[in-house]
Amino acid sequence: MGRTLRIVMLAALAALPLLAAPPAEAQRRTQNPVFRNLGIDITNKGHLDIDFREYGLARRGNVEVQLRAEVRAVYRCATRNGVITGGQADRKILRQYVAEKVTLRADREGRVVGSMNLEAPQAAAFCARDRYPVLVRVTFDDVTLRDNTNGVAVRLEGRYSERIGNRYNPFTVFDRRDDDGRHGDRFRIQ
Repeated sequence: MGRTLRIVMLAALAALPLLAAPPAEAQRRTQNPVFRNLGIDITNKGHLDIDFREYGLARRGNVEVQLRAEVRAVYRCATRNGVITGGQADRKILRQYVAEKVTLRADREGRVVGSMNLEAPQAAAFCARDRYPVLVRVTFDDVTLRDNTNGVAVRLEGRYSERIGNRYNPFTVFDRRDDDGRHGDRFRIQ
């Protein structure tokens, strides 16, 4: 009986370090999840790209992240030769909320590195015969990145707006009526 008791005691002592979490591990578990290192860009196709990192998560746990924004897309009519036509009938503004969800897995440090994008809504055929709708400007407002699993959200302040350059709109045929002129517009011409 004494020998069996010694074996059980040795097994318990050997398992003790596995059961006790190191101090850094215990602190990581008590941290609140937080988003950091946010990078925002609008592509030349009118997509909003966001790169992010989230820290303070459970190790190797799954996290559902949602990106949501209100998008305003301005379309103009263009001919096959690339001439953008004028007039109120040749312009259409679409405004709607768009969202995307993705599930990511945290690494052993309790962090997630991810990238998401939102697309501008597509315009239905509204142009006259032999003309095509072309995206000339896109604006994203009320951009929110949310961790649905842990209930953490970050709202990106400001308005992210971009003139879209393509073969139909090389920035020289841009109509100022397409810009509502509110303070805070950010322009980045590539």
